[in-house]
Amino acid sequence: MVKALTDTYTTFKSIFTGMGITMRHLFKRSVTVQYPEVRDKLPERVRLKLHVNIDDCIGCRLCERACPVECIDIGTIKSTDDDDLGETSTGHKKKLWVDTFDIDMAKCCYCELCVHPCPTDCITMVEEYEYSAYDRNDLIFSFADMTPEQIERANRKLEEEEEEKRRKKEEARRAREKKAAQKAEAGDDATSPGNASDDAGGTRTEAGASGDADADADREARRAAREARRAARKAEREAKKRSGE
Repeated sequence: MVKALTDTYTTFKSIFTGMGITMRHLFKRSVTVQYPEVRDKLPERVRLKLHVNIDDCIGCRLCERACPVECIDIGTIKSTDDDDLGETSTGHKKKLWVDTFDIDMAKCCYCELCVHPCPTDCITMVEEYEYSAYDRNDLIFSFADMTPEQIERANRKLEEEEEEKRRKKEEARRAREKKAAQKAEAGDDATSPGNASDDAGGTRTEAGASGDADADADREARRAAREARRAARKAEREAKKRSGE
């Protein structure tokens, strides 16, 4: 008997609670939005789709390093001495060509950690949320605007400039060796203070040239590693595309 009364009380309490909520909203103004003709105003700091103003990108790759899920892929090419890439809207001088700037929104976790480190504010989150797709590869957005011809030309110019610098360093080294040999043949006293200072200067110059060669080798290694990562990601995307088909 007690259980029946308890169940009856619980039942009527639930009914009157639900009806009370219904009655409170019955005479209020409707909040239904006729989407897509009418849309709600989004919060000021909403996190949605990432967008990049490539004209303001300086290729610093800070956003790529800050991304916790590695959904950003950036490739750069060093400009040559005769290239003038101009400045960004924030006054930063551009020194690198940005040949690749891809964002995989399928991986993005919308943390916005990539936005804050950018020194030129070129990467932002925009109020766009209607970009669903049937294929995950369609969620990879490319913002770089360099054509294959421009990329090839920039790489060729950089290789030619580096080769010219290496040639000049080699000529300078040979000139120093020739000068040292001429001094030795002339019977200059190698122990004199003047010659000692010349030898020290030559040693410092050769050490500087060796350091430059090491720096060039390091840059080549980094570029090769970057190209390998880019090729691996491209192969992964193509494999996913083929498996989806």
